[in-house]
Amino acid sequence: MNQSLVASPAAPSARLGLARKGVPVAALALALALAGCKGDAPPAGEPSATASAGASDTLVADPEAFVQNYVEEELGGDLGVVHVNSAKMDLDGDGTEEVLAYASGAMMCGTGGCNLLVLKPEGDSFRIVGDLSVVQLPVGVLDSTTNGWRDLAVSVSGGGMAAGIRRVPFDGERYASNPTSAGIDEAAGMGTVLITPDDLNPPEDADAQP
Repeated sequence: MNQSLVASPAAPSARLGLARKGVPVAALALALALAGCKGDAPPAGEPSATASAGASDTLVADPEAFVQNYVEEELGGDLGVVHVNSAKMDLDGDGTEEVLAYASGAMMCGTGGCNLLVLKPEGDSFRIVGDLSVVQLPVGVLDSTTNGWRDLAVSVSGGGMAAGIRRVPFDGERYASNPTSAGIDEAAGMGTVLITPDDLNPPEDADAQP
């Protein structure tokens, strides 16, 4: 929970001998007011508090580290090695790219596939707007939209299910969590492919020494 900082009242200043040495009260009061205004101004070249606070808004957490932490907290236990392959695309047309992150590993996946997370940047972190299970690769994004967000195209197969491509819509808050559930339509194609099986097993560096 965010806590607002409330400034405490300033301590009253000590009484001044305003008439000491014959200094007029009005003149001394004016001099003190001017000095107080100068004291409140920040030194030249020093960024204001507003500018400093705004700079932190541009810092976005590493999506792969975010997914690793989320998987550990959500599933718990010893999951072994979890691989995260991610790609970016603006899904809601706001000019900021969302992240599609495919989490795989021996303890993460079943015969139906692995998990696909959809992350929307918020401040210095992310908000999860999709956590899809039983997803195979490749994964793509379609030109069609639902509730202002681009539809996802995910591959499904395994677990006794015929191979196919499903169009996963956005319901206004999140993407559907199970692409094999009733109400999820077949897709005619993959659209823009973002993550492929080759991304899980990248080719060895041609310059690597045997």
